[in-house]
Amino acid sequence: MVYGFVMAAGASRRFGDIKQLAKIDGVSMALRSYNILNNVLEGRTYLVLGANAEFIAREFQVANTIYNRQWSMGLGSSISYVATEMKNESNCSGVLITLGDQVKLNEHDYQKLVEVYDGENIVVSSYGDKKGPPVIFPRKYFKQLMHLKGDIGARELVRNNCNFVISCKLDNASFDIDFKDDFRNFLSQNPF
Repeated sequence: MVYGFVMAAGASRRFGDIKQLAKIDGVSMALRSYNILNNVLEGRTYLVLGANAEFIAREFQVANTIYNRQWSMGLGSSISYVATEMKNESNCSGVLITLGDQVKLNEHDYQKLVEVYDGENIVVSSYGDKKGPPVIFPRKYFKQLMHLKGDIGARELVRNNCNFVISCKLDNASFDIDFKDDFRNFLSQNPF
């Protein structure tokens, strides 16, 4: 079984506020991302918190949350924390890592990613000529994921295992929210 992890541990410095709490159709951005993925994975989804966790957790009492104490070390540390937490979960065949600010992703996108997953190969989203999250890593990569550090996530791990990577075209994965202008533009183009 695939377990999902919505990365929402960052400090949102470029956004200038607690981005995870920004509202889309009355729901916090990170909780919205969690709910969409959780509908596909049927309860096997976790929200990974770090910066501002005390404020964010109040909003997410209905969500499964985990706290990465090393959040300031970057996305790699959150992915490492997830792999460490899941290594002893015998039902887990792989982890789906997505970003809480990839707000255009929908249930169909996640379902497509899960359907492509074969339990052996890494599945990466592709958009244009780029590849990135969401990504599904099979259990056999957990040990390598546990050693990640820094803010580049698992990019090197994917690159080093390129012969064992399946690309899944997900154009919606190309968009994420970094700045308040991104958020305002998204809201203006997507009336809810």
